[in-house]
Amino acid sequence: MPPAAFTDSDQPADVLEQLHTAERLGRIDRVLAARLGSVTAVFEHIDDPRNVGACLRSCDAYGIQDVHVISGEGFDGLRGAVPASADRWLDVHRYRDTPNCLERLRAAGFVIWAADLEAAVPLDQLPLAPRVALVFGNEHDGVSTDMRAAADQRFILPMRGMVQSFNISVAAAIALQTVVPNRVAELGGEGDLDPERTAALRRRWLEYGIRNATQVRRAYGDPQLTGPADAGTADPGQVSAAPAAGRAPKEQA
Repeated sequence: MPPAAFTDSDQPADVLEQLHTAERLGRIDRVLAARLGSVTAVFEHIDDPRNVGACLRSCDAYGIQDVHVISGEGFDGLRGAVPASADRWLDVHRYRDTPNCLERLRAAGFVIWAADLEAAVPLDQLPLAPRVALVFGNEHDGVSTDMRAAADQRFILPMRGMVQSFNISVAAAIALQTVVPNRVAELGGEGDLDPERTAALRRRWLEYGIRNATQVRRAYGDPQLTGPADAGTADPGQVSAAPAAGRAPKEQA
């Protein structure tokens, strides 16, 4: 028998809340409150999909919500290679080429800071801009000519040893550790996602670990769902405890 719908007096903020522990709900809300939209990371033509996965884990750990991956036509390395524990909490935007990504970032008001071994300015000496996109290039060749030309700033991560460069995931983590604490300090210790996006992410995150989440929502009278369920089609909101890395990232035209 399906569960009874909630009345107005006992309706929680989301009908799936009752299926999570109080500790889990508290962690989701704390992480969302600290999430950043004004700092983003861009990964351009990374060869090894395992490096992409490691980079995404760092982005999630530092509270970055949006990640941009320029991967070209044939590369599908995100599938099966990105840890579900990181990928599912992020919005991964995927592009076929660098100009398209740059256009999207510019339209959103981001300045472009590109990691470049030939740069002269260390990252920690750059004054923080209101919206910053940190760009990391191919493991062997670095950022592309197009990206280098378009960058508002090119930066270097100083090294004291004999090796020429950091692994890309290490470089991303160091750069985020340099930039994120300064942004968080400016924000008084909080994140900067708007309430509407925070609410949408919370709704999505609550579905993780819940099988047939859309049907569960409908059975409990979720006010955001209307119309009968179609038993003959797969549930587009189905989320299970299985890895989510099979989801294709959003691709920009």
